[in-house]
Amino acid sequence: MNYKLLLVAPAILLLTNCKTKAQNETKNSDGIVTIELNKKTAIPGSKIALEFNQVIEDSRCPVDVTCVWEGIAIVNLKANNGSETKNIQLATKDFEPKNTKKSTDFDGYKISLIDVKPYPGGKQEAKSITLKYEKE
Repeated sequence: MNYKLLLVAPAILLLTNCKTKAQNETKNSDGIVTIELNKKTAIPGSKIALEFNQVIEDSRCPVDVTCVWEGIAIVNLKANNGSETKNIQLATKDFEPKNTKKSTDFDGYKISLIDVKPYPGGKQEAKSITLKYEKE
């Protein structure tokens, strides 16, 4: 009987079933994070955790359609620094009629909505948002 195979097989099974944070979020050194719906991420070097909860509205013009107005996407997220939790609404642009902003301040950081996916009429993919964070 091949005993080496008996030792290696369980390790391979464990590795193939592992999920990493990278499957739920993307981070890079440019102050950009992408978060899938109902997932959390942390701002590196801070105590701030961000959770993407909901797309409240998405009236953006569909792909390959000419629209009079580009539309807007509005999302809900939660920010937490360990002692304070704040519900935040961000939009793809500042839009006074809906009292929405593209950016907000939280615990010394400016957090801005860069993108919301999927784009209406575009390829089907998991809902996610891309945020930019800057230390103030």
